[in-house]
Amino acid sequence: MIKHIGGISFKYLAFPIALIIAFVNPYVESLQFINPLVFMLDHYALYAAGVLIGYKYFRGSIYSFLLGIIPAGFWHIPLFFALAAAFIPYRFLCEATLLLGGILAGSFIPKMTLGQKVIALGIYMLADSILSIFFILAYPQYSNAVYPYLGWGRSILPYVGIEMFIVMNVVLIYSIYKLMRNLSLF
Repeated sequence: MIKHIGGISFKYLAFPIALIIAFVNPYVESLQFINPLVFMLDHYALYAAGVLIGYKYFRGSIYSFLLGIIPAGFWHIPLFFALAAAFIPYRFLCEATLLLGGILAGSFIPKMTLGQKVIALGIYMLADSILSIFFILAYPQYSNAVYPYLGWGRSILPYVGIEMFIVMNVVLIYSIYKLMRNLSLF
C-alpha cells in the first residue's frame, strides 16, 4: 500500500522535524490544555509534517490517502477533540495518528492527477470551512460548556475559527502558486 522511495535527506526533513519539535514539547503541550488556538495549530503542524514526510519519502495509493484523512476528521469530532485537549494519553494518540495520517495522505499526492489534487483541496477547504464556522459560532460542543474538563470556554472559539480561515488561505495561496509554477505561468 505504501513504500519507501529511497534515501533520507536532512534537507527535506528539517522543516517537518522543526514543526514536530515546535509543537510536541512540554511548554506547548501545557498551553494546549488552556488555549484552543495552540491546540488547533498543533493539529495543522503535525498533519503538515506528516504530509511533507509522506510526499518526499513514500509512495502510496488512493487507499493510503483515504486512510490518512481519517484521523484529521476523527479528532475534530467534539468528544474526541475534547478528550485530546484535556488528557495527555488521548493527546499522544491524537498527535501520533495525525502525523501518521499525514504521512499516509502525503504519500499519494505525487501520484495524484491535477483533477484529484483540485478535488482534494476543495474537499479540505469545504470541511475546514464548516469546522471553522462551528468555531466562529462558538458551538458549545467545543468548550467547557458541554465538556467541563476542557480548559476553555466558548468566548475564545471564534478566534480559533478565524485562525483556521487564515491557515486555509495560506494553504490555498501556496497551492495556487505551486499550480501556476508547475504550469510554467511564472
